[in-house]
Amino acid sequence: MISGKLVVVTGHLFQAVCAAMIAVVLLVFYRHYRRRYLLHWAWSWWAFCLYVGGAAMAQSSPSPAWVLPATTLSVIGGYAQIALLMVGTWELARGHDLARGKTRRAVGLLVVFGLLMVLVTVASPYPVRLLVRIGLRTFLAGLAFLAASVGVLRHSGSGMGPKVLGGAFLVYALEQFHYTTIMGLPLLDVDVDLPYLPFLGLFDFLLQTVMGMGMVLWLLEEERRRVLSAAGRIEHLAYHDTLTGLPNRSLLLENLRTAMARSEVDGRKAAVLLLDLDRFKLVNDSLGHAAGDRLLQMVAERIQQVARPGDTVARPGADEFVVLLPGLANEGEALRMAERLLGVIRQPLSLDGREIVVTASLGISRFPKDGSNPEDLLHKADLAMSQAKGRGRDTFQIHTVSMDTRALERLSLEADLRRALDGDELLLFFQPILDVRTRRIEGGEALLRWRHPERGLLRPNDFLWVAEPSSLSHQLDFWVLDCACRELRRWQAAGSRLRAAVNLSARSLHHPELIRRVEDLLEENGLLPSSLELEIPERLAMQNAEVTLDVVRSLKDLGVGVALDDFGTGYALPYLRSLPVNTLKIDISFVRALGEGPGSAELPAAMMTLARNLGIRVVAEGVEHEKQWELLRHQGCDQVQGHLFSPPLPAEEFRELLLRRRLPEWEGLAARAEPAGL
Repeated sequence: MISGKLVVVTGHLFQAVCAAMIAVVLLVFYRHYRRRYLLHWAWSWWAFCLYVGGAAMAQSSPSPAWVLPATTLSVIGGYAQIALLMVGTWELARGHDLARGKTRRAVGLLVVFGLLMVLVTVASPYPVRLLVRIGLRTFLAGLAFLAASVGVLRHSGSGMGPKVLGGAFLVYALEQFHYTTIMGLPLLDVDVDLPYLPFLGLFDFLLQTVMGMGMVLWLLEEERRRVLSAAGRIEHLAYHDTLTGLPNRSLLLENLRTAMARSEVDGRKAAVLLLDLDRFKLVNDSLGHAAGDRLLQMVAERIQQVARPGDTVARPGADEFVVLLPGLANEGEALRMAERLLGVIRQPLSLDGREIVVTASLGISRFPKDGSNPEDLLHKADLAMSQAKGRGRDTFQIHTVSMDTRALERLSLEADLRRALDGDELLLFFQPILDVRTRRIEGGEALLRWRHPERGLLRPNDFLWVAEPSSLSHQLDFWVLDCACRELRRWQAAGSRLRAAVNLSARSLHHPELIRRVEDLLEENGLLPSSLELEIPERLAMQNAEVTLDVVRSLKDLGVGVALDDFGTGYALPYLRSLPVNTLKIDISFVRALGEGPGSAELPAAMMTLARNLGIRVVAEGVEHEKQWELLRHQGCDQVQGHLFSPPLPAEEFRELLLRRRLPEWEGLAARAEPAGL
């Protein structure tokens, strides 16, 4: 027969092997997941190996002298296991790591406590030693595994692994309490025959095997969840905008295909509303890109609040948003949605402690009227949105067939314009600027013309609409600036000291190379800085007043004159005292209205009085009739230009005109006038 001691020792050894396997598995998963509770549990099982190994040595020791060291080793491992198991369980339950110092103190305190129990019971009778050394440890281990069971089961979720592990921990805790009871029976003089006692170690081995299986199942399930979660995040990133969380262009196209297919089945309509924030770049330039991102998030939230259930709100990129409206009964629903969207966007919002108002331009395309595929609908909504921007912004436009024609014309004209910049099709005209008192020519405004090989002579209004949204705008401005400076050099060589006025677009005014380019041109052509004047439209100047002030001050430091063009159409009045301009050019609309009715002369007169008080020269452009000229002269206007005096002239003719500095009698000039518009 097999002796009971052999069975007990064999059970301890089996438990040690099983604990080592569990520790190795936990260490492998720790290296993969880097979660500290796994590391502490692994160490707890290594400590358990020490516990059962010491117990096996004490049971099988041939000499009584080895029993105390073996027991001490076992107690150290047993109490270290309890401490490490509790630390790991605490970390699992709380979701964060315990400080290393606290972990070491917890392990150290329990180990010292166990050693004290060994020392205290050295001279005690066997039943007392058994209860204090082993019974107390099994009781504490039962509490620890009971707490671990609760901690695991609370975090089990729907997985099988945590349930298996938590259940095994619970049974093992009850087993430890059972051991404590057995250790206390001798003290109660209870004589109970427990024939299964030698085989409890094998039962513990089976429990520990179940624990190991539960841990492996749990961690494999967690790995599966991580893979599925990562796949979900990847899929979400593939189809959603990272900043706003809205569907991106790919998902928008899929939803649009679905909406179109449903519309073909049920006969209902669908619409695409594409909106673009007006002057969003101004927010980025003024408040920074982080503020711009927050603004986009706020706008996204506002759009979602207005959208109906079933609508798709997407951000295909930049400062554009798209709202897909499926299942429409009529077009009126799309128009009402467009009005609501523009209304909610223009409501004031707080950004970095500032209250700002943003607006949007919106274009609408309809299915099936405006296209048979998603790309066509988005393209045509974009064309309509561009039309809305061109009509003053903060409005919406519905796509029409004429927009397609204009888009094709734009592509063709833009290609021709790029070719013209590299060829000799562009040329400059100059319109004289006359002093009101002396009636002498004091300067000329440079005006761009394009001698198109097929369309003939084109004026800026015929082609600048193509250049303004692109880099062609500043390329044209710099071309005009370069040619005007070379022409100025010819004027100075002929003995003239007139000034040349050159218009700037928005892109040129904010171009980082503007100041350096002007400085280089003045130096290359040997020009007096005061002979050059740059004209900035008032509305453009006020789009970003702080940047404009910096640019104007830099130009003034160079000695270059600055004129505020189209004065009276923007919001420059509050800045006029701090804006160091030389000239105000009254907008042509005020000049044309002179003498047309009561009150038509008051506004120009007020502008001249204001400018005179600030020491700023006033130029009235677009003078075409004697009545306008007479009123301007009596109001004290400094200089005038217009077809009444001379149309814009080619550079060679203007140069000949400079030789006499005076125009012929003005009565005969009106007959030579070409149609108004520069």
